[in-house]
Amino acid sequence: MGDEPKEDAAKPPPRQLDEALQARRVEALAPGQGQSAFGGNLLDSLWDRQEYRRARFNLTADPGEHSCFSGFKSMFRNTNRCQGWQREYPAKGGNQTFLNTGQVRYASFTLAEVVGDHINVWLEDDSSDLHRSVTIKAAQIYANTLGVKELQPVAESKSWMDHQCKVFGAMPFMYTCSDRINILVQKCGMSNAWVIPSDFLHNYPKPADNTSQANFDIVFYMCQELIDQNPNPYSAATTFAHELAHVIQGGFGHSFYPMIEGGATWLEGSLLRLPPRPMCFGWGFQDWNEILAAHIYATTKPENARKFYQIHAMLLTYLSQKELLGDAATSSLQNYETFDSVNIPWGRGAYDYFLANLGKGSPSRFSPVQLDVADVFHPFGTVLLDFRIAMAAQCIAEEARRPSEVRYLMPAHLRDQPFWDCSTFQTFWSSSNSSDPDAMNLHYGGAAIFRLAMPQGATISVAANADPRIRTKVLAAGDSSGAFAAEVRELRPGGNTTFGGGARELFVVQVNVDPEGETVSLHDAKGLWKRSSYGCSQGCRGQAWTNAVANESYPPNARTSLRSRLVRLPNTTNVSLHFLAKWHLEAEISDNETLFGCGIRGYDGVQIRVHVYHDADAATSSCHKDGYKVKVLQPDGGYGHLAGGQKALGAFISADLLVPLANHTCDDLAGYTGKSAPGGFHWQNFTLAAEAGLTVRIEVIFSSDGSEAFEGFWLTNFEIQADGVVLLSDAHHILASPTAGSVGKYDGIPVAVQYPEGYKADLGVSKKKLTISAPWSARWSESPTDPVAAQPRAYLGWSYSAPSSNVATARLHPWQEACLQLEAPFPGHLDTATLFALVDKVGIGVVTLVARSAIPPYADLGGGAVKSASEGVSDPGAHRFRLGAKWGPELQKGEAFFLCVGTGEVKSLQYDGEGLQPFLHLPLTEVNSSGNVGKTGWTVLRGNSTNVENVTDPWQGHTLSLRAEFMHSLPATTTTTPAAAVAAAAVAAAAATTETQALSGAAGLRALTVAAAVLAAVSETAYRNS
Repeated sequence: MGDEPKEDAAKPPPRQLDEALQARRVEALAPGQGQSAFGGNLLDSLWDRQEYRRARFNLTADPGEHSCFSGFKSMFRNTNRCQGWQREYPAKGGNQTFLNTGQVRYASFTLAEVVGDHINVWLEDDSSDLHRSVTIKAAQIYANTLGVKELQPVAESKSWMDHQCKVFGAMPFMYTCSDRINILVQKCGMSNAWVIPSDFLHNYPKPADNTSQANFDIVFYMCQELIDQNPNPYSAATTFAHELAHVIQGGFGHSFYPMIEGGATWLEGSLLRLPPRPMCFGWGFQDWNEILAAHIYATTKPENARKFYQIHAMLLTYLSQKELLGDAATSSLQNYETFDSVNIPWGRGAYDYFLANLGKGSPSRFSPVQLDVADVFHPFGTVLLDFRIAMAAQCIAEEARRPSEVRYLMPAHLRDQPFWDCSTFQTFWSSSNSSDPDAMNLHYGGAAIFRLAMPQGATISVAANADPRIRTKVLAAGDSSGAFAAEVRELRPGGNTTFGGGARELFVVQVNVDPEGETVSLHDAKGLWKRSSYGCSQGCRGQAWTNAVANESYPPNARTSLRSRLVRLPNTTNVSLHFLAKWHLEAEISDNETLFGCGIRGYDGVQIRVHVYHDADAATSSCHKDGYKVKVLQPDGGYGHLAGGQKALGAFISADLLVPLANHTCDDLAGYTGKSAPGGFHWQNFTLAAEAGLTVRIEVIFSSDGSEAFEGFWLTNFEIQADGVVLLSDAHHILASPTAGSVGKYDGIPVAVQYPEGYKADLGVSKKKLTISAPWSARWSESPTDPVAAQPRAYLGWSYSAPSSNVATARLHPWQEACLQLEAPFPGHLDTATLFALVDKVGIGVVTLVARSAIPPYADLGGGAVKSASEGVSDPGAHRFRLGAKWGPELQKGEAFFLCVGTGEVKSLQYDGEGLQPFLHLPLTEVNSSGNVGKTGWTVLRGNSTNVENVTDPWQGHTLSLRAEFMHSLPATTTTTPAAAVAAAAVAAAAATTETQALSGAAGLRALTVAAAVLAAVSETAYRNS
């Protein structure tokens, strides 16, 4: 038996920046301690964005004012923000021309209804009665105009809309001068819904005015096709909440994609006290473990089936527990956004600051933190690991056997509803005596969870050669005797630990927490500027600056900057920049493609910019910023263009590159692309006459998009000359990251996390293909004293699996039962069963499970229907049925039976859609035996009345996402688990109790030993996915 480490080694909090330095920064930023130059407290700018914005715009809430437009009236009364102009709308039934953004054409829309004084429902002229009815009902649900109790998330909020704005923040009316939300139902040619931040930020930082088009408002676009596909008004209302969350987020600035979508998905679920979006919603996938192991910021279908919505939403749900961050602070985390492009937080640049206060509440003063790139115990890594422990704890069916610490649990209302399909974890049955799992290759932030089903005396060992950047924790459920409570232990490479007590459910949880996993540094050579002899020939001597690597292409979605030091230019017109260069980038295109009115020449490219600074900036931290003016330099003869004049490059059309430019033109989107002329390096010349007499620096920007990639760009002999005198003869590669404590020039939001010198956020996720692993193994008793440990088990049924774009679902009505035929692998009974559902439903109050004979008339096998509640307007999305030996009959090896799912306790609400029958929405999984009558997998849709026929294979090659755990029967002398088993490792208890008799002393010990020996002799076959 090895050492038993503590749960976590004590680790200091993230290193605080030097307090004296920080005090000087804050003092220099604005008058008054902790005050922002924009008005408001620096702490509020992070921890209470709503209050900070009120102070910034001098807004106060009037009594009775809706939370989504709190301060709107005072904006007109106390400020001149809108110059007295307020957007007006026609009366109900009137028409307005809007841009149909689905088909990019102008169209006439009719104001069909004004819901709750603040929601305009606009219908394009060809909209149907169904489109009208569903959209208006969805708006009424969102605003809860009828005061339905089921639509109040908490007692203090009247509706989803009210609660959303109280916690997330008000709508960005200070940019629209309107107090309406406009729902545009339009024909799109696709099934979707969206908002466009540039609608309400069109004149940013100024508001809309009387010249602004109708779309330059708070607008939500709802496709007719989406309503046709799913006419459930509750589902549409949830979509309203999700997309309008983006409107609120956009009113605070910009953040990184997974946080933006994760925040809105968190809002539509947990924050509104609704079930979370289930994993089987949206794009299909076929391997749960691949999704679990994927990069935490992966966002594509091939990488993780775009499940980053659900994963990040569930992470925020976990953090929103009051013992961790709570709702308000979690909302602040996902609302940590800014309009200053260079300061936009990314990944740990947001997480580490807020997680430094985990369990502590908001701090009393603003103090940025240093991003730790050396220690695997950094805050985000610890949370990612504990979050996965909480996911595994949902797999423990008995509450008493789960951990007691909140950091290892999901919120109370979700602890009995697994977010993940627990049966998809690599599972090792206790009736064998060891496990040698396949070590999972984990991407950064990705995880692997392994289940050890009820071993006794298990020793878990992590290999000495395991990658130390993977952290491993073992969750041990409480044992079968009740003598040992649940516990969590961490193991480092080469470590091991043994768990005492009776049979225990164990979960080995691993997470890649690489401290450098989401950063790039000077050590990460690929795609970054560096000096290299590779490619230095034909005009180049020695080494050149390049982003090329031998035998490799530059990475996609990359952006790197090569900058000169600051130089004061003399006041002469004969001042210029020169360097030798060659390049091999993505080829020019031949299509007549345009974007923002500019003809597109290509995508990847290199561009030269000049930054202009005040003279005083050279002695301050401002010398590391962009300066007060940024201009794209044009080489003599230009960067080149196509025959039609197209010169723009797609990789330069991004907010963070365009915002620093005062008024960008098509010339500002130009750059080197394609392949340079033959003959090696050629001189590139630029005039700096317009910058004469100013302090400047030169920047060379490389930017690539997400598609094709080639070799790269080379430059050498970099010089700035004036009147024949060399002023600067080199450039240095910088990994620009904003200075912690500095505030944005647009909104005063501070930078909360400092990246170490030579590091920056990996915005292009250039390391997303890198994986590491940490092998481990387990051994447990070959002769357990607890018979449960020797009891064979098997999974039956099917986990959710579907191709990415061929997803099938079905609606189950109260007059139907969906039945799946299974087969007993050995004598025994069903212990648990879990049904996965989608959350949208109508009218269903309970889901039932019953075991039936597989022989007509399919009689109940005696256990009766087990119920799982489906309360409120949404289904929980997961129904776990605890069955056990007392439910249903003993099944013999090879005996076929049906598991049948039904619904009941129908309840209608005022907002239920017209003509919609009550239903439960089921995700379907592919199975090729669903039509094989009498065989495992046979699927039947049964009517529960004599006039409804049974339908074989109703979903044509698909069945329920239903998994059950089957257990071998204990011998007759010990029909249930003993009440007391083992008080310490390998020490047998002296007594055990059965349901009908008590055994004590030596007789009790002999009975347990005999039972264990008998069960150990039973051969077990692992049944996976039947």
